[in-house]
Amino acid sequence: MRRRAIAALLAVLTTSSCGLNLQNAGIGTGLGVPSKHVTAVFADAGRLPLGGVVRSGQAEVGRVTAIRTRDFLALVEMDIDADLPLPSGTSAQLQLASPLGEAFVMLDRPPGGPQLADGAVIPIERTTRGPDIEDTLAAVGTVLNGSGLDQARTVVGELNTALHGREDDVRDLLHELQSVLGSLQRHREDIDQIITSMHAASEELARNEPLLEATFTEIKPGIDVLLAERERFGRLLTNTASLSASTHELTRRTAGTLTHEVHQLRPVLDELRGFDGELGRTLDGLAHFSRLFQQATPGDYVLFNGTLDVPGTLGEIVAPGAAPPAPPGGGPP
Repeated sequence: MRRRAIAALLAVLTTSSCGLNLQNAGIGTGLGVPSKHVTAVFADAGRLPLGGVVRSGQAEVGRVTAIRTRDFLALVEMDIDADLPLPSGTSAQLQLASPLGEAFVMLDRPPGGPQLADGAVIPIERTTRGPDIEDTLAAVGTVLNGSGLDQARTVVGELNTALHGREDDVRDLLHELQSVLGSLQRHREDIDQIITSMHAASEELARNEPLLEATFTEIKPGIDVLLAERERFGRLLTNTASLSASTHELTRRTAGTLTHEVHQLRPVLDELRGFDGELGRTLDGLAHFSRLFQQATPGDYVLFNGTLDVPGTLGEIVAPGAAPPAPPGGGPP
């Protein structure tokens, strides 16, 4: 009897120790194939479960192994099939398998490029979150409540009012707009060149910013002086305007006299131009006489007593038409 009791107790203990408890069962996160570890940074990963699916297109390529938080961001760690090409520009998005289903990670892989290494991180700039069922239902509720439809009806009504009776004007405006856009398209290279030149000029100004600052700093005292003399400059401009008016009036009154004097001066100038050759010979003779006179007087000084006979050439210039004076002694001139 005692042996039976001991055997029954052992059977109960063995059965209890082999009991299955689902709460203590581990969540499957492994792939069972060689994988690389990649972390994606999301702004929110609230509906993504641990062990969630990672997909690329329609294929399941990995699993979510851990979800951590840091600096109010969600860090989703994933094991991805090592044979899957994963370029460095890969982006990730959280999507829903169904309106009430769990979220999963969808990878968008660009063609080609260097591959992500094991332990790489997809930054938050290349991660997004798809629309949740809550957002979709809220948008549908907004439309069904009439606010969106009322706004659309208001816009359509305003457009009908604005365009009623102005169809031809609107058509002409569209043609003009098309012409302007075509002209811009034809001059696209010129516009691009102008923008490029402006960019180059901006870079040049940026490089010379210290020089410009120094120039403006040094020119400030000069500007201050000009500002201090502003009243005097104003009076100068006023006096200049008055002088201009007086000069104009004087010129207007003496215009006839000046014209008459110019006409009278013209014959004198013509006569001087006619004696140009003879006057030149006379001056050459005087220069020759001066050289000979200097050669004849090598000393420091000389006493000279003589009479200068003015040639007829000079006499004709001084007194045109007058008879030349007779020389002393009554001889010919």
